[in-house]
Amino acid sequence: MSLWTIVLRNLAQRKLSSALTAASVSLGVAVVVTVLALKAQSLEGFARCARYHLVVGPKGSALQLVLGTVYHLDELSATMPWARYKELAAHKAVKFAVPISVGDQVGGFRVVATTDAFFDLEIEAGRPPEIEGRRFKFNAEQLEHAMAGHGEGHEHGGDFEAVAGSTAAKALGLAVGSPLLASHGLADGGEKHQETWTVVGVMKPTGTPHDRAVFINLDSFYGIRDHRAAARLSAVLVEARGGNAPDQLRAEINDWPDAMAVKPSLVIEDLFQLIGKVDILLLAVAVLVIVVGAVSILVSIYNSMAERRRAIAILRALGARRTTILSIVILEAAALCFFGGAAGLFLGHLLTAVASRVLSEGAGVSISAVSFDPRELGILAAVVLLGVLAGVVPALRAYRTDIADGLSPSS
Repeated sequence: MSLWTIVLRNLAQRKLSSALTAASVSLGVAVVVTVLALKAQSLEGFARCARYHLVVGPKGSALQLVLGTVYHLDELSATMPWARYKELAAHKAVKFAVPISVGDQVGGFRVVATTDAFFDLEIEAGRPPEIEGRRFKFNAEQLEHAMAGHGEGHEHGGDFEAVAGSTAAKALGLAVGSPLLASHGLADGGEKHQETWTVVGVMKPTGTPHDRAVFINLDSFYGIRDHRAAARLSAVLVEARGGNAPDQLRAEINDWPDAMAVKPSLVIEDLFQLIGKVDILLLAVAVLVIVVGAVSILVSIYNSMAERRRAIAILRALGARRTTILSIVILEAAALCFFGGAAGLFLGHLLTAVASRVLSEGAGVSISAVSFDPRELGILAAVVLLGVLAGVVPALRAYRTDIADGLSPSS
């Protein structure tokens, strides 16, 4: 009979105790795996969305500006003059500048007014978004006409067209040709605009906040009665030329009295550094749970030694060495930690899947629940080593078991 057969039979004889002690280890491992996966993948996901060199907006909070323009998560109440966009578009250090205006929603999804140049911005390296249908038509002349306050609604002559993100389109039942009514403000139940847009395109899934937004042509935004003659923007997405152009341009813009420029990637790094303090606390709690689980294993096996004295003595009488008995007990503790750790890895990926869904629905950032992190093997190995250490004390007690005492009737 092999050692592992004996170990598994011993664990099976104490099914409830074995399951409970292994479960305590699995919970701790699950939390560690989930925290590590969410931290690494959400940072990567948020950073992947922050590909713009600069976001230029009104003076205020850099985090609010980035969350409101790049991730569609925050409300932007302040605006900047339209003239600043024209100045940026003509700047020698700017490759291209894309203006955006926000403040409306449809069915809980943000409406982003911009130009057709927005769809030339890269989601990933060398890959702009793909659209089923076509882009909306943008008319710069009609925009100037609308911002000057001439005409209202459709009377200004521009097209009222929209391109829906994949998630928004699915949730709202939008397809090419669907009518769209937007509401003023970001809260549900806001007053609907009189104007109706026509969906001319639906973005294919991008795994970015674009999926949770509806994009309309900027000239139609300023053709709305409530927006007409505003002549102001929420922000401008800027792609600078090579070299040090982004940093130089940012320094120049930050000297302007009515605008500021931020690097989205730096803002997200600062945000995750702040969140990282919470991660450390969660990891500390998870490690404590694992240690408590290991102590429970130690106590459980140690307390079972009195019941197993006779079985151990019989094994010794049949020729088993003391080191064999020692190995059996240590392997039991290691096996409990291994099974608990393996279950924890599986549970951690399940929790990551749940968190991924929540993050995707709330922020439009997707993470993979099946992505394997090499650190998981290290976690499992560390847990098994902890089990070995937990098994040493009861193993030494078994090691010292005397054959005669174990076989005596009183034992």
